[in-house]
Amino acid sequence: MSTMTVAQAKNHFSDVLRRAEYGGERVIVERHGKPVAVIVSTEDLRRLEAADDAADVRDARAALAEAGKRGTTSLEAVLRKHGLTHLLAEPAATTRRSRPAAKSRPTVKRSRNASRRVRRP
Repeated sequence: MSTMTVAQAKNHFSDVLRRAEYGGERVIVERHGKPVAVIVSTEDLRRLEAADDAADVRDARAALAEAGKRGTTSLEAVLRKHGLTHLLAEPAATTRRSRPAAKSRPTVKRSRNASRRVRRP
């Protein structure tokens, strides 16, 4: 894996892309001596994402197995335990509020342009 500054990467961008695409090289780009980005080929990115996805699936399966062994706790119980009951959803009956009936207005027929103009006294 090679390292270059932002200025070097900018000045030799097409070469850096070629090295990543055809040579499979990973190029670390640094700003002020700190790594800020890596340029990799799309094929390399696909492999990295596949490995990350596999790790996520493995972790999820382990978490489900642990939950099966130890049991689970409802969200409501956790929120109550930590004093966060204000985050609980209210029952559907109390969340519905009836809106006051709209006042009826007399209909006034206006010409097409009259509604666009504002008349002031």
